[in-house]
Amino acid sequence: MNDIIEKINGKVDEISSRTIAYGLITVKTNEAREGYQELLKMLEERNLEYTFAEGRKYTKKEMDSSYFFHVNVPFPWEHEPLKNAAYYGTVYETLEVDCECQLQQISELRLDVKKMKKSHLITIYPQLIVTEHAKNIIIQNELTGCEFLPANDYKERELGQVFEMRVINILPLLSERTRLEKVKLKHCSRCIAGAVLRSELIYEKADLKLVLDFNLTTERLNAYDARQLVVSKKVRDVFNENKIKVYGYEPVAFHETC
Repeated sequence: MNDIIEKINGKVDEISSRTIAYGLITVKTNEAREGYQELLKMLEERNLEYTFAEGRKYTKKEMDSSYFFHVNVPFPWEHEPLKNAAYYGTVYETLEVDCECQLQQISELRLDVKKMKKSHLITIYPQLIVTEHAKNIIIQNELTGCEFLPANDYKERELGQVFEMRVINILPLLSERTRLEKVKLKHCSRCIAGAVLRSELIYEKADLKLVLDFNLTTERLNAYDARQLVVSKKVRDVFNENKIKVYGYEPVAFHETC
């Protein structure tokens, strides 16, 4: 890994080597940068596993005219890939051993609450965690599609009350117009997983009536095989007004079948 970093250093936008002890590096770059193709070639030659995500830019008018958004939720453990909820003492039982989605949580969620810092909404995949402030804002504004369960610091430190936010509304399958790159196939009786998004989330217009304020995709997508969070414009507005920050919102497209 170190020699890859040396060869592309200065040829891409950003390199993070904080996870190199786990055999991981993170690279951010525009495809036009000279190091992009060089990196892909090295990955192929060395038969290294990788995944990548694309981003798109939207005008203010496009953002303001959208009714639903795909949310990029802060994940404080992205540089500590071995520290999941089970690491902190959350107990699960396995329904089927051939697929991670079969893990069923059977205890209160435990985590390192210090990781929240000033955030009011984070994820420790696949769970979402909110502060009491965020929970109260959601309830006061009568936002639909979620429920709250107790959560606790794994050392039982008094660091402010937090809650597991369970999104209970699961959306229909994505439209076939959504561009997905299948990096592996994982289909079991409970999930569809193993693809990376190469476009915005796209649904059929008829699915609009099934969308609440908080929703999850049926599909488990991207690097962590996680269901993606989709929220209404009302949620985005309420969160912005109350300083509940996320990493970003991307408009969800709805296609009208002719």
